[in-house]
Amino acid sequence: MNFSNDFSDFTITDMHPPRPWYNFLWNDSFIAQIDQFGCGKSWYYSPAGVRANHNVTGTASDLGTVTDNRLVFLRDSESGEYWAANRNFRNEAFDTFQTIVEQGRSRIVSSFHDITCEFALSVAEDDPAECWEITVKNSGATPRRIQLFPYAQTAFNQLPHSPCMINDWDDSLSGLLIQNIAPKLNTPFRCSFMVSNRAPDGWESTDRRFKGVYGLHSDPAAVQSGQLSSQGTNFEWQMCFAFQFNLDLAPGEETSIRLVSGLAETPGAAKVLSEKLLAPGAFEQQNEDKTTARSKREDRLRISIGDINLDALTTSWLKHQISLGREWGRVYGRGFRDMLQDCAAVASFNPKAASDGILICLAYQYEDGNSLRQWNPPWTHPYRDGAAWILPAVTAVIKETGDFSLLERDVPFYKSDRIGTVLDHCFQGLEYLTENLGEHGLCLWGGGDWCDTIDGAGLEGCGESVWLTEATIYSANLLADLLEQLNRTDESETYRAKACELKEKLRSQAWDKDRFICGFNDDGLKLGAHESADANLFLNMQTWAVLSGTAENGTELMDLIERELATPAGYILCKPACQQKNPRIGMFSYMTPGTCENASVYCHGNAFKIVADCKLGRHEEAYTTLKKILPGNPCNPGSGVEPYAVTNQYLGPENPHRAGDANGTWITGTAGWIYRAVTEHLLGLQPEYDGLHLRPCLPEAWPEVKIRRIYRDNIYNIVLTRSDTPSLTVNGEETKGGPLPMGPAGTEHHVLLNCGSGPTN
Repeated sequence: MNFSNDFSDFTITDMHPPRPWYNFLWNDSFIAQIDQFGCGKSWYYSPAGVRANHNVTGTASDLGTVTDNRLVFLRDSESGEYWAANRNFRNEAFDTFQTIVEQGRSRIVSSFHDITCEFALSVAEDDPAECWEITVKNSGATPRRIQLFPYAQTAFNQLPHSPCMINDWDDSLSGLLIQNIAPKLNTPFRCSFMVSNRAPDGWESTDRRFKGVYGLHSDPAAVQSGQLSSQGTNFEWQMCFAFQFNLDLAPGEETSIRLVSGLAETPGAAKVLSEKLLAPGAFEQQNEDKTTARSKREDRLRISIGDINLDALTTSWLKHQISLGREWGRVYGRGFRDMLQDCAAVASFNPKAASDGILICLAYQYEDGNSLRQWNPPWTHPYRDGAAWILPAVTAVIKETGDFSLLERDVPFYKSDRIGTVLDHCFQGLEYLTENLGEHGLCLWGGGDWCDTIDGAGLEGCGESVWLTEATIYSANLLADLLEQLNRTDESETYRAKACELKEKLRSQAWDKDRFICGFNDDGLKLGAHESADANLFLNMQTWAVLSGTAENGTELMDLIERELATPAGYILCKPACQQKNPRIGMFSYMTPGTCENASVYCHGNAFKIVADCKLGRHEEAYTTLKKILPGNPCNPGSGVEPYAVTNQYLGPENPHRAGDANGTWITGTAGWIYRAVTEHLLGLQPEYDGLHLRPCLPEAWPEVKIRRIYRDNIYNIVLTRSDTPSLTVNGEETKGGPLPMGPAGTEHHVLLNCGSGPTN
């Protein structure tokens, strides 16, 4: 067990897992992706699209591993022995070497030669800066003279203006300052800096002198010598920030040094920011604020299933991961579909953030109803599924809060003078989807749907997508339900009729013996059909046939998935992998088998399956799917996924080299769908317009579940048990069902539901 009892942190004790284990640290415009050693990228990218790299190599769009760019060296002044406390390059026998991963901070702790070091790394709450705190303790019985060398690479100088850049000590700042004095920049930031709360005994500005021209980061020449040069530099490819602190430590004595490293528009702004962040109590306040935010998320819904890993993920860590998606999209860009799905999940624990996110997204919807696929940076390829995700997010917020005023908020359409209400945006999106149909009466594919890589099947305006048609049915019914609540019955019936028409078209045009096909490309070629040379069965078209109510025998479809698509790591997205390259299908057909949408275990799609299983009362199949794709699957032990996050995919069994490997952890819509699959479908906590309903689909492995849920300012203490005799008791009185009672704000309710073997209503 590596989660703390209160779920606040996870301790990594094996510092060399199969792949780096990341933590993301972020605020609205600055983010760091760091591994278990504290190494990795950090960069600035404002919601308005302004980007600047900081303390990293590479670019913000490249999420590959960056190593050895934040290092904490310790050196014994008397013996000359040195080591990297956060990296342990030589794999020496440290007495302690572990990382405590928190939501918003990582702490790398090591102990070697009776010297204990903790390197705590976080991101400033509101500013483009990293905050470091390094604590060194003499754990031995004799006095020690220890030198501390914090080191950071910087990519701020890796702009097309290297001759215009200087890195030197700035007396006013009392720290190192890189200045870019070029006349024209693509960023407002002309300065990068590092400042400490204690005057250093030396400093260095370039890798050329720190590690040596031919040296290694593991054995820097300057650390070996015991003295940094305290010289500036200019016109260097690899500048750095490195400080030296000479520490005299009595037995049991410890000292802490704080450093901030960030971006600023001017040297004066750098001074103001560093003084703000290094002010007494500033670090403590930021940590307290992070703890408070975590507690607020957790308090909205706490569960106790008896599995600490699932309890920790559902109560705390999935919410944190979903919040990353709500604020940063998929990190490499803010996507319309991505953020709306995350907003739908965020609604249960931060409805205001969900509402705000919806408004942000809708500003990227075109006047015709379609949307930009992604902004920051813009991705203009003509995907057509954006509108299908609006209603699920909007209705999730309203069902959570009971407040319909969101529908009246005004939002401009993208690149248009037209301004519409949120409800107008909902209407426009559904009109776009339901009026643009192809020869078979299905939704046009355009440049793609949820499956980003089938991006060439409909560019000529003829290809038709089965999944998009199913998703449109799903959204049309959500709009019909919403219109009923608004007493707009005629319009509600119109959209129900449109949904029914599309269902009939799917059943008559897209059904192939025992499955729904994937679609028709511009040439009329069937994808995902028995006649297809490869990829003749797709997962999502079957699960969404169930979710949309299109399937006439959903159980048979789900049984087909169990027979054909199951693997030890989860359910592959299609079978067999596509081998025949075809530009009129798209990138999908060029991908290595078993990667991404081409027959990987795509966990987002597996989460759809869990929900579909629950809809049919298949609790054991749903639970089996959940266990397969969560971290810790014993049937896929070497995947490398972090235990505190979910991954985008596991490479499929047809992959020739890396089957089972996790790829794309953290930055995935899987988190939101898994969270909702567990809370709304397996546990059955389903918000509706009239209140909170209980419709659990409990697996046998969960004989009793305890839940605390805050809903519309009421507190529900719920116990779910499996029983042969279903019954519902609310506040001591047996009831037949319906929404749970609501009282004034702060009212507590005690609910006992004895569940039968299937879904409970």
